[in-house]
Amino acid sequence: MLEWFTAGKIKYREDVVGGLEHAPNAFIGLLQGKDFGNFVVQVGAITK
Repeated sequence: MLEWFTAGKIKYREDVVGGLEHAPNAFIGLLQGKDFGNFVVQVGAITK
């Protein structure tokens, strides 16, 4: 499966909501089936 993913044969979808203040409305949307794939609430900057 890793080979398929690295070859771009597997696609995934995710919903990213920026900020903890938007999490309650996003959670309601999750319960109503408005999400696609993974659901993420980003609460900080991404650092590498």
